[in-house]
Amino acid sequence: MEFFNREKEINEILSIIEFEPNFIYFVYGPINSGKTALINEIINNRLDKDKYVVFYFDLREIFISKYDDFIEVLFEEYNENK
Repeated sequence: MEFFNREKEINEILSIIEFEPNFIYFVYGPINSGKTALINEIINNRLDKDKYVVFYFDLREIFISKYDDFIEVLFEEYNENK
C-alpha cells in the first residue's frame, strides 16, 4: 500500500520524538483516519532503528476508563509482547 499526503504529520511526529525521545507518545483521532498507517509508516520506514527502541501497542479493542486502568493494560501488553 502506498502512503500519501502525510508528510506534515510525519515530520511533526519525528521532530517531537527527536526533541524528547524518552517520553511516551499517543496518537489519537477519529476511527479510520489513518493513525495506525501513519505510525507504521514512521516505525517501519522513517525512524532510525539504531537510535530508537519502539514499543507499539494497539489498544483499539480494550476499554480503558481510568488512568490506573491504562497503566495496568500498558504493563500487561508490554509483558505479553516481550
